Amino acid sequence: MFYLILAILLVLFYIFLAPNNVRGTINLMVAVVAVVALFIFLMLAFLKILQVSSDIWVGFIVIFIGLWAMRDIYYLDKPSRKTVRK
Repeated sequence: MFYLILAILLVLFYIFLAPNNVRGTINLMVAVVAVVALFIFLMLAFLKILQVSSDIWVGFIVIFIGLWAMRDIYYLDKPSRKTVRK
């Protein structure tokens, strides 16, 4: 509850009282905190993905190999269609 009140006071200070040079500093600090929070969330998501069952990993690998094979088949040279007329 204390931190919520403190956050509200900081936001009100930023909106109504902060001079421009202080606003620039606060903007920079908020940007750094946002980037660090995003990095932490990405690392936690990656660790959560690593805990997934191995059956799902095998399924993804098989799907990837299948799509890769279909791509290779699509890019094969086309045979020439020389028809012989009798």
